[in-house]
Amino acid sequence: MTLWACVLCFVLTMEYFTFVLQCGLIFIFVDLSPISGDVSYSIPEEMKRGSVIGNIAKDLGLDLGTLTTRKARIDTEDNTLQYSSLNLKTGELIIHDRIDRESLCAKKSSCVVKQEFVLESPLELHRINILVQDINDNSPQFKDESLQIEIQESAVKGASFMLDEAHDGDIGENTVQGYSLQQNDNFKLHVKMKPGGRKYGELVLNKELDREEKKELVLMLTAFDGGSPQRSGTAVIHVTVLDANDNAPMFTENMYKASLTDLEIYLVLLFI
Repeated sequence: MTLWACVLCFVLTMEYFTFVLQCGLIFIFVDLSPISGDVSYSIPEEMKRGSVIGNIAKDLGLDLGTLTTRKARIDTEDNTLQYSSLNLKTGELIIHDRIDRESLCAKKSSCVVKQEFVLESPLELHRINILVQDINDNSPQFKDESLQIEIQESAVKGASFMLDEAHDGDIGENTVQGYSLQQNDNFKLHVKMKPGGRKYGELVLNKELDREEKKELVLMLTAFDGGSPQRSGTAVIHVTVLDANDNAPMFTENMYKASLTDLEIYLVLLFI
């Protein structure tokens, strides 16, 4: 083997060992930074600041003394607000900032706040999943507090008129469950459901209208949820009865009689 061939073989061998060594270091680094199992808690939204979520030290089997020595802390996974913090003396996870389910997750069926429990020396991570449960803290609301409807007085019994639906920021049983209509002589209410499950009301004519009798009707519509305690919202329905040509001209008497003097007859004839 020539001298140049030996040099080339040595260089290739050194590059191979360097590559193996780098891979080994990467493996060692990853192995020193384990991510342990998740810890999950379930809480209602809007808990007061300082309220206890759970004892994470106890749940992970950690000695309280290690929390300080290993610089235990709570981090957020995506640099969002830190909704919980750690009490180093008790090992309890506590509410740090207001948790409003509607602002976090809107109408999603599941709402989870994700954070991390971090220990140092050696580095140890635990993911914390806080399932936020809905509470009935929102009332049903109509887009407009006053609903305007115009109906011909010739409308037949059974005619229906769709009403605006109410909306509620809560989910499940805490959202809109039904509607009720103020007692009246002319209308009744039918509650129907849209394909997505949202409910709305229809005003159904139960007795024909007569504009000559009443030109306007005012009704109260109420939407209610299924929470405990139950919440509700209202809207006022203003029904304007439109005129229809349902009356023929009529005289007050079938026959009119008059008597005239000779002079009145003469004057009438004079001007004809």
